[in-house]
Amino acid sequence: MDNRQHLLWIGPGDATDRVQIETVARELGIGVAFCRSDQAVDRLDGRAVDIVCLEIAEPAGLSLLQEVHESSPGTPVFVASSDTSVATMRTALQRGATDFVTLPLNPLDLSRVLIKASQLATGPSGRRVSGQVITLYGVRGGLGTTTLAVNLAVRLHEIATGEVAIVDLDLHRGDVAAFLNLSPSQSIAAIGDAPSEVDEIFLHSAMTRYGAGLFVLAAPDKIEDADVVGHNEATLALRLLRTQYAFTIVDTARALTAPTVAAFEQADQVLVLSDLTVPGVRSAQRSVELLERLGVPYGNIHLIVSRLQPGPVQIDDAVKAIGRAPYLIVPRDDAAASAAMNSGTPLNGTSGGGLAEAVTELAAKIAGTDAGAFKRKGGLLRRFFSREARS
Repeated sequence: MDNRQHLLWIGPGDATDRVQIETVARELGIGVAFCRSDQAVDRLDGRAVDIVCLEIAEPAGLSLLQEVHESSPGTPVFVASSDTSVATMRTALQRGATDFVTLPLNPLDLSRVLIKASQLATGPSGRRVSGQVITLYGVRGGLGTTTLAVNLAVRLHEIATGEVAIVDLDLHRGDVAAFLNLSPSQSIAAIGDAPSEVDEIFLHSAMTRYGAGLFVLAAPDKIEDADVVGHNEATLALRLLRTQYAFTIVDTARALTAPTVAAFEQADQVLVLSDLTVPGVRSAQRSVELLERLGVPYGNIHLIVSRLQPGPVQIDDAVKAIGRAPYLIVPRDDAAASAAMNSGTPLNGTSGGGLAEAVTELAAKIAGTDAGAFKRKGGLLRRFFSREARS
Protein backbone atom coordinates (compact mmCIF):
# COMPACT_ATOMS: atom_id res chain seq x y z
CA MET A 1 0.00 0.00 0.00
CA ASP A 2 1.34 3.47 -0.91
CA ASN A 3 1.29 5.63 2.26
CA ARG A 4 3.00 8.61 0.64
CA GLN A 5 1.31 11.94 0.23
CA HIS A 6 0.52 12.83 -3.38
CA LEU A 7 1.05 16.13 -5.18
CA LEU A 8 -0.84 17.10 -8.32
CA TRP A 9 0.96 19.79 -10.32
CA ILE A 10 -1.45 21.64 -12.61
CA GLY A 11 -0.04 23.65 -15.49
CA PRO A 12 2.24 23.46 -18.53
CA GLY A 13 5.62 22.93 -16.80
CA ASP A 14 8.62 22.29 -19.01
CA ALA A 15 10.72 19.13 -18.86
CA THR A 16 13.45 20.70 -16.69
CA ASP A 17 10.94 21.87 -14.10
CA ARG A 18 9.32 18.45 -14.00
CA VAL A 19 12.62 16.77 -13.21
CA GLN A 20 13.29 19.29 -10.45
CA ILE A 21 9.79 18.92 -9.01
CA GLU A 22 10.04 15.14 -9.01
CA THR A 23 13.48 15.25 -7.39
CA VAL A 24 12.43 17.55 -4.55
CA ALA A 25 9.16 15.69 -3.99
CA ARG A 26 10.93 12.33 -3.91
CA GLU A 27 13.38 13.59 -1.27
CA LEU A 28 10.39 14.57 0.90
CA GLY A 29 8.61 11.26 0.32
CA ILE A 30 5.87 12.83 -1.80
CA GLY A 31 4.54 11.27 -5.00
CA VAL A 32 3.85 13.67 -7.88
CA ALA A 33 1.69 13.69 -10.99
CA PHE A 34 1.22 16.37 -13.66
CA CYS A 35 -1.75 17.53 -15.67
CA ARG A 36 -2.87 20.45 -17.81
CA SER A 37 -5.25 23.10 -16.52
CA ASP A 38 -8.13 21.74 -18.62
CA GLN A 39 -7.62 18.31 -17.06
CA ALA A 40 -7.48 19.47 -13.45
CA VAL A 41 -11.10 18.98 -12.36
CA ASP A 42 -11.27 15.50 -13.86
CA ARG A 43 -7.98 14.49 -12.23
CA LEU A 44 -9.16 15.75 -8.82
CA ASP A 45 -12.54 14.03 -9.02
CA GLY A 46 -12.33 11.02 -6.74
CA ARG A 47 -8.53 10.83 -6.85
CA ALA A 48 -6.27 10.61 -3.78
CA VAL A 49 -4.57 14.00 -3.90
CA ASP A 50 -3.08 15.54 -0.74
CA ILE A 51 -1.42 18.66 -2.18
CA VAL A 52 -2.12 20.72 -5.29
CA CYS A 53 0.07 23.22 -7.11
CA LEU A 54 -1.53 25.55 -9.63
CA GLU A 55 1.05 26.93 -12.05
CA ILE A 56 -0.13 30.12 -13.76
CA ALA A 57 1.30 32.25 -16.54
CA GLU A 58 -0.97 35.25 -15.91
CA PRO A 59 -3.37 36.42 -13.16
CA ALA A 60 -6.39 35.16 -15.13
CA GLY A 61 -5.17 31.66 -14.35
CA LEU A 62 -6.19 32.16 -10.75
CA SER A 63 -9.82 31.69 -11.78
CA LEU A 64 -9.16 27.95 -11.63
CA LEU A 65 -8.50 28.15 -7.88
CA GLN A 66 -12.20 28.11 -7.02
CA GLU A 67 -12.84 25.03 -9.13
CA VAL A 68 -9.87 23.28 -7.51
CA HIS A 69 -11.23 24.03 -4.04
CA GLU A 70 -14.71 22.79 -4.96
CA SER A 71 -13.29 19.61 -6.47
CA SER A 72 -11.00 18.90 -3.52
CA PRO A 73 -12.13 20.88 -0.44
CA GLY A 74 -9.60 21.07 2.39
CA THR A 75 -6.64 20.17 0.18
CA PRO A 76 -3.69 22.60 0.50
CA VAL A 77 -3.17 24.48 -2.77
CA PHE A 78 -0.14 26.64 -3.54
CA VAL A 79 0.43 28.81 -6.60
CA ALA A 80 3.56 28.90 -8.78
CA SER A 81 4.08 31.94 -11.00
CA SER A 82 6.71 34.25 -12.41
CA ASP A 83 4.37 37.16 -11.66
CA THR A 84 5.45 38.22 -8.16
CA SER A 85 3.45 41.43 -7.99
CA VAL A 86 1.73 42.19 -4.69
CA ALA A 87 -1.65 42.18 -6.45
CA THR A 88 -1.18 38.66 -7.82
CA MET A 89 0.12 37.22 -4.56
CA ARG A 90 -2.66 38.85 -2.55
CA THR A 91 -5.33 37.62 -4.98
CA ALA A 92 -3.94 34.10 -4.78
CA LEU A 93 -4.12 34.07 -0.98
CA GLN A 94 -7.56 35.69 -0.95
CA ARG A 95 -8.84 32.94 -3.22
CA GLY A 96 -7.55 30.23 -0.92
CA ALA A 97 -3.92 29.54 -1.82
CA THR A 98 -1.88 28.44 1.17
CA ASP A 99 1.41 29.69 -0.25
CA PHE A 100 3.15 31.17 -3.29
CA VAL A 101 6.35 30.03 -4.99
CA THR A 102 8.26 31.99 -7.64
CA LEU A 103 9.10 30.69 -11.10
CA PRO A 104 11.64 29.68 -12.26
CA LEU A 105 11.74 27.24 -9.39
CA ASN A 106 14.40 27.25 -6.71
CA PRO A 107 14.78 23.83 -5.02
CA LEU A 108 14.97 25.28 -1.50
CA ASP A 109 11.88 27.44 -2.04
CA LEU A 110 10.01 24.46 -3.45
CA SER A 111 11.08 22.30 -0.51
CA ARG A 112 9.84 24.95 1.92
CA VAL A 113 6.44 25.17 0.25
CA LEU A 114 6.04 21.40 0.00
CA ILE A 115 6.99 20.92 3.66
CA LYS A 116 4.42 23.50 4.70
CA ALA A 117 1.74 21.98 2.45
CA SER A 118 2.57 18.50 3.72
CA GLN A 119 2.09 19.66 7.30
CA LEU A 120 -1.21 21.32 6.42
CA ALA A 121 -2.37 18.15 4.68
CA THR A 122 -1.87 16.12 7.88
CA GLY A 123 -2.76 18.80 10.46
CA PRO A 124 -5.34 21.47 11.22
CA SER A 125 -6.22 23.53 8.14
CA GLY A 126 -4.84 27.04 8.04
CA ARG A 127 -2.10 26.48 10.63
CA ARG A 128 0.57 29.16 10.63
CA VAL A 129 4.18 29.22 11.62
CA SER A 130 4.77 30.24 15.22
CA GLY A 131 8.32 31.43 14.92
CA GLN A 132 10.71 32.95 17.42
CA VAL A 133 11.72 36.60 17.55
CA ILE A 134 15.31 37.03 18.76
CA THR A 135 16.28 40.63 19.62
CA LEU A 136 19.92 41.69 19.93
CA TYR A 137 20.79 44.81 21.91
CA GLY A 138 24.29 46.18 22.38
CA VAL A 139 24.54 48.28 25.53
CA ARG A 140 27.04 50.55 23.80
CA GLY A 141 28.58 50.96 20.37
CA GLY A 142 31.48 48.99 18.96
CA LEU A 143 30.53 45.61 20.44
CA GLY A 144 29.87 43.88 17.12
CA THR A 145 26.09 43.63 17.59
CA THR A 146 25.29 43.89 13.89
CA THR A 147 28.04 41.42 13.00
CA LEU A 148 26.55 38.95 15.46
CA ALA A 149 22.96 39.57 14.33
CA VAL A 150 23.70 39.10 10.63
CA ASN A 151 25.80 35.98 11.07
CA LEU A 152 23.37 34.48 13.58
CA ALA A 153 20.58 34.84 11.01
CA VAL A 154 22.72 33.21 8.32
CA ARG A 155 23.71 30.33 10.60
CA LEU A 156 20.13 29.73 11.79
CA HIS A 157 19.01 29.62 8.16
CA GLU A 158 21.35 26.69 7.64
CA ILE A 159 19.61 24.54 10.24
CA ALA A 160 16.05 25.90 10.46
CA THR A 161 13.26 23.94 8.79
CA GLY A 162 11.61 27.24 7.84
CA GLU A 163 12.78 30.55 6.49
CA VAL A 164 14.66 33.18 8.51
CA ALA A 165 14.23 36.95 8.55
CA ILE A 166 16.53 39.68 9.82
CA VAL A 167 15.11 43.09 10.70
CA ASP A 168 17.24 46.24 10.87
CA LEU A 169 15.73 48.47 13.57
CA ASP A 170 18.87 50.54 13.88
CA LEU A 171 17.01 52.88 11.59
CA HIS A 172 19.49 55.74 11.37
CA ARG A 173 22.54 53.58 10.72
CA GLY A 174 21.06 50.78 8.63
CA ASP A 175 24.15 48.59 8.53
CA VAL A 176 22.53 45.19 7.98
CA ALA A 177 22.14 45.64 4.21
CA ALA A 178 25.76 46.75 3.90
CA PHE A 179 26.95 43.72 5.88
CA LEU A 180 25.24 41.51 3.29
CA ASN A 181 26.22 43.64 0.27
CA LEU A 182 22.57 44.34 -0.54
CA SER A 183 20.91 47.41 -2.07
CA PRO A 184 17.27 47.06 -1.01
CA SER A 185 14.62 48.85 -3.04
CA GLN A 186 12.18 48.72 -0.13
CA SER A 187 12.44 48.99 3.65
CA ILE A 188 10.45 48.90 6.86
CA ALA A 189 9.46 52.50 6.10
CA ALA A 190 6.94 51.07 3.61
CA ILE A 191 4.78 50.13 6.59
CA GLY A 192 4.60 53.72 7.79
CA ASP A 193 3.79 54.93 4.28
CA ALA A 194 1.30 52.17 3.47
CA PRO A 195 -1.87 53.54 1.83
CA SER A 196 -3.94 50.57 3.00
CA GLU A 197 -3.90 47.63 5.39
CA VAL A 198 -0.52 45.99 5.98
CA ASP A 199 -0.69 42.21 5.72
CA GLU A 200 1.80 39.37 5.15
CA ILE A 201 1.87 39.90 1.40
CA PHE A 202 2.48 43.64 1.72
CA LEU A 203 5.28 43.04 4.21
CA HIS A 204 6.84 40.39 1.98
CA SER A 205 7.00 42.92 -0.84
CA ALA A 206 9.05 45.22 1.41
CA MET A 207 11.68 42.58 2.09
CA THR A 208 14.87 41.78 0.22
CA ARG A 209 15.90 38.21 -0.43
CA TYR A 210 19.42 37.06 0.38
CA GLY A 211 20.02 33.65 -1.11
CA ALA A 212 17.29 31.08 -0.60
CA GLY A 213 15.33 31.17 2.62
CA LEU A 214 16.83 34.30 4.22
CA PHE A 215 15.06 37.65 3.92
CA VAL A 216 16.01 41.14 5.10
CA LEU A 217 13.64 43.88 6.25
CA ALA A 218 16.05 46.75 5.82
CA ALA A 219 16.28 50.14 7.45
CA PRO A 220 15.31 53.13 5.27
CA ASP A 221 17.89 54.27 2.75
CA LYS A 222 17.26 57.91 3.70
CA ILE A 223 17.83 58.80 7.33
CA GLU A 224 14.84 61.15 7.43
CA ASP A 225 12.52 58.29 6.42
CA ALA A 226 13.21 56.61 9.75
CA ASP A 227 10.73 58.98 11.36
CA VAL A 228 7.75 57.11 9.86
CA VAL A 229 8.66 53.96 11.82
CA GLY A 230 7.53 54.00 15.42
CA HIS A 231 6.44 51.54 18.08
CA ASN A 232 3.25 50.50 16.26
CA GLU A 233 4.96 49.91 12.91
CA ALA A 234 7.73 47.82 14.47
CA THR A 235 5.23 45.82 16.52
CA LEU A 236 3.08 45.08 13.46
CA ALA A 237 6.10 44.00 11.41
CA LEU A 238 7.39 41.62 14.08
CA ARG A 239 3.97 40.08 14.68
CA LEU A 240 3.53 39.40 10.97
CA LEU A 241 7.06 38.06 10.59
CA ARG A 242 6.51 35.64 13.47
CA THR A 243 3.74 33.95 11.47
CA GLN A 244 5.92 33.56 8.37
CA TYR A 245 9.45 32.77 9.55
CA ALA A 246 10.96 30.16 11.84
CA PHE A 247 13.30 32.79 13.29
CA THR A 248 13.26 36.57 13.08
CA ILE A 249 16.53 38.20 14.16
CA VAL A 250 16.28 41.87 15.14
CA ASP A 251 19.24 44.26 15.18
CA THR A 252 18.43 47.29 17.32
CA ALA A 253 19.76 50.81 17.87
CA ARG A 254 21.96 51.58 20.83
CA ALA A 255 19.67 54.45 21.78
CA LEU A 256 16.44 53.43 23.46
CA THR A 257 14.00 54.17 20.62
CA ALA A 258 10.31 53.28 20.33
CA PRO A 259 11.01 50.56 17.70
CA THR A 260 13.67 49.07 19.99
CA VAL A 261 11.19 48.90 22.86
CA ALA A 262 8.75 47.13 20.51
CA ALA A 263 11.50 44.64 19.66
CA PHE A 264 11.99 43.95 23.39
CA GLU A 265 8.26 43.46 23.94
CA GLN A 266 7.83 41.10 20.99
CA ALA A 267 10.96 39.05 21.63
CA ASP A 268 11.02 35.44 22.72
CA GLN A 269 14.65 35.96 23.67
CA VAL A 270 16.66 39.14 24.17
CA LEU A 271 20.44 38.91 23.78
CA VAL A 272 22.12 41.74 25.69
CA LEU A 273 25.66 42.36 24.47
CA SER A 274 28.19 43.90 26.83
CA ASP A 275 31.93 44.03 27.21
CA LEU A 276 33.90 43.98 30.48
CA THR A 277 34.53 47.71 30.69
CA VAL A 278 33.07 49.62 33.62
CA PRO A 279 30.65 51.63 31.42
CA GLY A 280 29.65 48.47 29.59
CA VAL A 281 28.84 46.50 32.75
CA ARG A 282 26.92 49.43 34.21
CA SER A 283 24.90 49.85 31.01
CA ALA A 284 24.18 46.12 30.88
CA GLN A 285 22.91 46.21 34.46
CA ARG A 286 20.56 49.09 33.67
CA SER A 287 19.41 47.45 30.43
CA VAL A 288 18.53 44.18 32.16
CA GLU A 289 16.58 46.09 34.81
CA LEU A 290 14.66 47.91 32.06
CA LEU A 291 13.81 44.65 30.30
CA GLU A 292 12.42 43.26 33.55
CA ARG A 293 10.28 46.39 34.01
CA LEU A 294 8.98 45.91 30.47
CA GLY A 295 7.81 42.45 31.47
CA VAL A 296 10.38 40.37 29.61
CA PRO A 297 10.59 37.07 31.58
CA TYR A 298 13.81 36.48 33.49
CA GLY A 299 14.63 33.33 31.54
CA ASN A 300 14.31 35.12 28.20
CA ILE A 301 17.09 37.65 28.89
CA HIS A 302 20.58 36.39 28.02
CA LEU A 303 23.94 38.06 28.55
CA ILE A 304 26.44 37.90 25.70
CA VAL A 305 29.93 39.01 26.73
CA SER A 306 31.98 40.47 23.89
CA ARG A 307 35.76 40.41 24.12
CA LEU A 308 36.02 42.82 21.18
CA GLN A 309 36.84 45.67 23.56
CA PRO A 310 39.13 44.67 26.46
CA GLY A 311 38.11 45.79 29.95
CA PRO A 312 39.28 45.62 33.56
CA VAL A 313 36.16 43.99 35.04
CA GLN A 314 36.40 40.28 35.81
CA ILE A 315 33.65 37.94 34.64
CA ASP A 316 32.60 37.05 38.20
CA ASP A 317 32.22 40.70 39.13
CA ALA A 318 30.23 41.40 35.98
CA VAL A 319 27.89 38.50 36.76
CA LYS A 320 27.24 39.87 40.25
CA ALA A 321 26.56 43.37 38.96
CA ILE A 322 24.34 42.36 36.02
CA GLY A 323 22.65 39.43 37.70
CA ARG A 324 23.20 37.11 34.75
CA ALA A 325 25.76 34.45 33.97
CA PRO A 326 27.10 34.69 30.41
CA TYR A 327 24.96 32.83 27.89
CA LEU A 328 27.91 33.05 25.52
CA ILE A 329 31.34 34.66 25.46
CA VAL A 330 32.30 36.03 22.05
CA PRO A 331 36.08 36.05 21.57
CA ARG A 332 38.01 38.87 20.01
CA ASP A 333 38.54 38.01 16.34
CA ASP A 334 39.36 41.27 14.60
CA ALA A 335 40.49 39.69 11.33
CA ALA A 336 37.33 37.61 10.82
CA ALA A 337 34.97 40.42 11.84
CA SER A 338 36.69 42.99 9.64
CA ALA A 339 36.87 40.68 6.63
CA ALA A 340 33.20 39.74 6.88
CA MET A 341 32.06 43.33 7.37
CA ASN A 342 34.10 44.87 4.56
CA SER A 343 33.51 42.11 2.01
CA GLY A 344 29.76 42.05 2.52
CA THR A 345 29.74 38.28 3.06
CA PRO A 346 28.91 36.24 6.18
CA LEU A 347 31.54 34.47 8.24
CA ASN A 348 32.50 31.06 6.92
CA GLY A 349 31.37 28.77 9.70
CA THR A 350 33.31 25.82 8.32
CA SER A 351 36.76 27.38 8.38
CA GLY A 352 37.18 27.63 12.13
CA GLY A 353 38.05 30.79 14.00
CA GLY A 354 36.81 31.99 17.36
CA LEU A 355 34.09 34.34 16.16
CA ALA A 356 32.63 31.88 13.62
CA GLU A 357 32.60 29.11 16.23
CA ALA A 358 30.89 31.39 18.76
CA VAL A 359 28.14 32.22 16.24
CA THR A 360 27.66 28.52 15.54
CA GLU A 361 27.38 27.79 19.25
CA LEU A 362 24.84 30.59 19.72
CA ALA A 363 22.73 29.40 16.77
CA ALA A 364 22.76 25.86 18.14
CA LYS A 365 21.61 27.09 21.56
CA ILE A 366 18.73 29.07 20.07
CA ALA A 367 17.69 26.31 17.68
CA GLY A 368 17.97 23.69 20.41
CA THR A 369 20.37 21.48 18.51
CA ASP A 370 23.84 20.08 19.03
CA ALA A 371 26.63 22.41 17.94
CA GLY A 372 28.89 19.50 16.99
CA ALA A 373 26.30 17.98 14.67
CA PHE A 374 25.61 21.44 13.30
CA LYS A 375 29.28 21.90 12.38
CA ARG A 376 29.49 18.46 10.78
CA LYS A 377 26.64 19.14 8.40
CA GLY A 378 27.48 22.78 7.87
CA GLY A 379 29.98 22.28 5.05
CA LEU A 380 27.54 21.28 2.32
CA LEU A 381 24.93 23.76 3.51
CA ARG A 382 27.44 26.57 3.58
CA ARG A 383 28.71 25.82 0.09
CA PHE A 384 25.19 25.59 -1.30
CA PHE A 385 23.97 28.70 0.51
CA SER A 386 26.97 30.73 -0.56
CA ARG A 387 26.33 29.73 -4.16
CA GLU A 388 22.67 30.75 -3.82
CA ALA A 389 23.61 34.11 -2.32
CA ARG A 390 25.86 34.90 -5.24
CA SER A 391 23.18 34.05 -7.81
